[in-house]
Amino acid sequence: MSLCLQRRSVRNFQDKAVEEEKIEALLTSAMQAPSARNQQPWEFYVIKNKKILEKLSTISGGARHLNGAALGIMPLIKHDVPAPDMCPQDLSAATQNILLEATNQGLGAVWIGVYPKEDRLANIASILDIPKELTPFCLIAIGYPSTDDSPKPLRYDPSRVQVIE
Repeated sequence: MSLCLQRRSVRNFQDKAVEEEKIEALLTSAMQAPSARNQQPWEFYVIKNKKILEKLSTISGGARHLNGAALGIMPLIKHDVPAPDMCPQDLSAATQNILLEATNQGLGAVWIGVYPKEDRLANIASILDIPKELTPFCLIAIGYPSTDDSPKPLRYDPSRVQVIE
């Protein structure tokens, strides 16, 4: 079964650290994502500090899963790039690569939406000192799953496909 079909959102984690080589694999996969004009408009914060993760878990209801995660990865948009309007697509691809690599590494992860929600961006700014040239795109809670949930049923629906010949 492909990683795409195995991947699921994991929201509950074991109290177990993620090995440095697995973190590097997550970031390597992120930076391998396709990018408009190869602009690679990203930076990544790896957050291991439990107190900071706990504070970040309050930025929105969906962020609560950071409290209990081994770490969080925050992809950030760099704005001084040739095609700034394509940054959300580029960062989405990088984020999906992290989620797929987490599955590959036996980890669980969940994507927590941030950008373009002004309240969430403001809440993050109150917790972390982020340079003005960067904008948080999302947060990803990562760790070893605490339950052995199986992947969700296939969502493929042929009625949602139009073939144009």
